[in-house]
Amino acid sequence: MELVEYANVLRRRWAVIVGVALAGALAAFGWAWTTPPSYTATAKVYVSLNTGESTSDLLQGSTYVKNLIESYAALTDMPVVLDPVAAELGDVTGRQLAQTVTADSPLNTSIIEIKVEDGDPERSALVANAVAEQLSSTVVDLSPETPGGGQSIAVTVVSSAEVPQYPSAPRTRLLTAAGGGAGLALGVVLVLLWAVLDTRIRSADDLELVSEGAGLLGSVPTATRKVARVPATQNPLSTRAEAYRRVQTNLSFVDATTPARVLVVTSSVPGEGKSTTAINLASTFAESGSSVLLVDGDMRRPSVATSLGLEEAAGLTTALVGRAAMADLVQRYGPGSLDVLPVGPIPPNPHQLIASQATQELIASARAQYDVVVIDAPPLLPVSDAALLATMADGVVVVVGARRVRRQQLAQALRALAGVEARVLGFILTFAPRSGPDGTYYGYSTRRRRWPRMLPGSSRQHAQLSLPTGAIRAVPLPGTDAAAPAPAEVEPGSPAPEAPAPGGPDGPPKPPVQAFAADLTGPNAPTLRLRPAAMPPAVPPVIELGTADERAG
Repeated sequence: MELVEYANVLRRRWAVIVGVALAGALAAFGWAWTTPPSYTATAKVYVSLNTGESTSDLLQGSTYVKNLIESYAALTDMPVVLDPVAAELGDVTGRQLAQTVTADSPLNTSIIEIKVEDGDPERSALVANAVAEQLSSTVVDLSPETPGGGQSIAVTVVSSAEVPQYPSAPRTRLLTAAGGGAGLALGVVLVLLWAVLDTRIRSADDLELVSEGAGLLGSVPTATRKVARVPATQNPLSTRAEAYRRVQTNLSFVDATTPARVLVVTSSVPGEGKSTTAINLASTFAESGSSVLLVDGDMRRPSVATSLGLEEAAGLTTALVGRAAMADLVQRYGPGSLDVLPVGPIPPNPHQLIASQATQELIASARAQYDVVVIDAPPLLPVSDAALLATMADGVVVVVGARRVRRQQLAQALRALAGVEARVLGFILTFAPRSGPDGTYYGYSTRRRRWPRMLPGSSRQHAQLSLPTGAIRAVPLPGTDAAAPAPAEVEPGSPAPEAPAPGGPDGPPKPPVQAFAADLTGPNAPTLRLRPAAMPPAVPPVIELGTADERAG
């Protein structure tokens, strides 16, 4: 994997990383919250030399003291110091005090820092001061005497321990931050390990690892909502419809010298969208003007007839057993020249029926009658039906479902096709992630436009249309010179006047009234043409929108 691929993995799995980091932070916070607080009191003693009159003597004495500082600090948690302190306290032993007392000397100094950690702040200060006093006495007892009989080493308490006001442990903020950082690192490691061990095919780059020379014909984006099953005919401007057209175009130019006319569409495992791909591929071929036959060759789990809403009582199996001819079983679908041959009754022996001579003869007959034959075959790994059909076809189109098949499964399916020397025309990656906004293609929206709210009769609720008092005139058929009757005044809400009967005693029959035009008051009022009740229902109502100036122009 390259650095960009690792970055993409981290971007896709950011939720896992954040979740593990939060879990680590919460675990550390919970541990810190449940841990009893402890307090640390510190006492400091100074070690000095009592002998020496010249500068050189003092320098040698200082070096001597510094060499003994570490030894004196080590005496702090020994029984020679702690047992007298424990006897003075009365409720603890020297061994127990040794677990709470520590001593250290800062570098290049003659000072010893004595720290005592206890759950009671007052007790920690009391013990620290007692240990400092006892250390001073012990060092004096253990140090050699001067020639004059005095003590050569003096230990002086320079800083008594004070009662701590705040606990020294646990440090909640530090522990929470450390837990979150550890969780973050663990999350990154888990995500990268997940990416390395996860062999599911997710993109065209993963497909190239096992494609064995065959190319990618196209990618079909996943549907974010319930969409048409056959977008090429039901939603022709959608991105999925254009994706299938791109696949059909690439498939037509795989080998321009010997184009494949009989295609087997299959997949490695169920659930990769092979049936939907076969239906839309056949629909796009029919859309381009070719005569197409779509054959449902999946005799175990057929779905073509159900998806298209066709009759499935008779079909391929009926023709193979000789009960009817193929021409009598095909069903036309859609506006183009697309015929569909459903599977018919499911046989008890699908493999033997596909391997029969009747199947070869039916495919040869379909090749002679149609420009393109698309066969929806079962998956390759569960059964061997698709491999048998591949030997009778010009090529195989393998459908690969993104995040639904593993590289090992696809490689095994390709080995099954190579075993029968089938020609793999290419791959179609289904359920691919969308790279653009839903419902648009080349900048043109596919959402249906709705009628404006001002139109009466739409599904939305509108204000009631009221006709003011005005002139209503009868409009004759176009192309006639019949005079219109005189305007009649109509009150608002009153029914429209009856149209005059055709003909009369003083002249030839007049053409029937086509519609009434209600000229609403005002120069910018719209015109509404309504069919009178006397007209036959076959004549649809006509609605004209526009101002009086527009109609005059």
